Amino acid sequence: MQTSQTGTLTNRSGFTLVELLVVIVLMSLISFISLPLLAYQSDGDGKRVIRRIAGTVKQLNNEATLNRDEYLLTFDFKRNSLSAFRLRGHSGMIEKESFGHELMLSPLQVEKIDVKGRGIFHAGQVSVRIFPLGWMEPVSLLLRKKDGTEIQLAFSPLTGSVTIDDESTTLQ
Repeated sequence: MQTSQTGTLTNRSGFTLVELLVVIVLMSLISFISLPLLAYQSDGDGKRVIRRIAGTVKQLNNEATLNRDEYLLTFDFKRNSLSAFRLRGHSGMIEKESFGHELMLSPLQVEKIDVKGRGIFHAGQVSVRIFPLGWMEPVSLLLRKKDGTEIQLAFSPLTGSVTIDDESTTLQ
């Protein structure tokens, strides 16, 4: 009967305890960040749009972290939409690939976007970069409901989580 000596390699495959613990910790962090968004659920279309914005930002942050790719999150004031793109470098050129479908933001209307270090935007298209390893430009987004109330979303640059402030009147 053969025995394995300490420190020698075996032909066993599988995950080590450390790898499993890392996965459990990451899953715990993701659920900790996502639970406040799930508690915000309601029947309203506006809240559904907010959840989709938050989900898109979180997904792009996770993709950037896992794949080491750069992403763009583009808000279009005229179309009142949000689009996501993956940036890939090939032969010294950067290609912009569509990532998912365009998200129409109605019944909410984009009022203004504050990208720290770049300014406040009220028109046109505004692209926010999500860098490899998941860091993104700090952004505040002000949305208006049909009844005139405003909702402010603040995107966390390190985690991609979204803080929601109902009936806000200013971008900070």
